Amino acid sequence: MSLLLLMPVAVFAQDQDRKDKIETMHIAYLSEKLNLTSTEAEKFWPIYNQYKAGRDQLRKQRMDNVEAVKKAGGVDNMSDAEVQKLIADETDLETRELELRKEYVTKFQQAIPTRKVAKFFIAEDEFKRYLLNQLRKRREQNGRGMNDDDMGPR
Repeated sequence: MSLLLLMPVAVFAQDQDRKDKIETMHIAYLSEKLNLTSTEAEKFWPIYNQYKAGRDQLRKQRMDNVEAVKKAGGVDNMSDAEVQKLIADETDLETRELELRKEYVTKFQQAIPTRKVAKFFIAEDEFKRYLLNQLRKRREQNGRGMNDDDMGPR
């Protein structure tokens, strides 16, 4: 019985380990792309952490909307009022994301040169694409039932 109770904890720990690994890769990627001086890094990373917290909060709200749609069994099973609220919520989230980005462009520019701010946003997009490509590759490999031994030389 206690083994069953510990299984969700183990799954959560695996998920957290995966998230921590991705975040470590993300920070290393940004550090490499931005090539911050030690003075710039001291100013940049606390601002970045605030920016990330704001983005994470918006992402959680978006996931809450996704869960509400799933719980209803899809948009087709929601009332018109629920769908209208969902659309309004999503539009509001997009507006808030843009406002957050604008706010932090200014804050980042106070910490690092404008060119590095531009590089930051480019690097953010590049890293997202990298992760999506890795996920796509992993799914393709798993979908075909392949393992690393089937891949041949790399």
